[in-house]
Amino acid sequence: MRLGRFRWLALVLLLLAGCGFFRRAPPRSVGGPIDLNTASLDEVEQLPGITPSMAQRIVAGRPYNDVDDLVDRKILSNREYQRLKNRVAVRKSEPKKSGS
Repeated sequence: MRLGRFRWLALVLLLLAGCGFFRRAPPRSVGGPIDLNTASLDEVEQLPGITPSMAQRIVAGRPYNDVDDLVDRKILSNREYQRLKNRVAVRKSEPKKSGS
């Protein structure tokens, strides 16, 4: 009797897996372009076509003055840059004013 229950449970689990019930959550989508100077390594890795090593190079290359710096500094190829150019931005930070 116990073996029959086990087979039934195994069949149910296989059916659920086949229907995609146990799929991983899709990568979270970013609402707008991410700032290359402030994004976390995890956020950079979520960009389309970006591998963990590419993300590490992007983070290590900070600060950026413009998104084109990714290609100019040879951090990404032009082809890689074209895939994500609309999903990244560089926000200029205000220079700190010295108090007198």
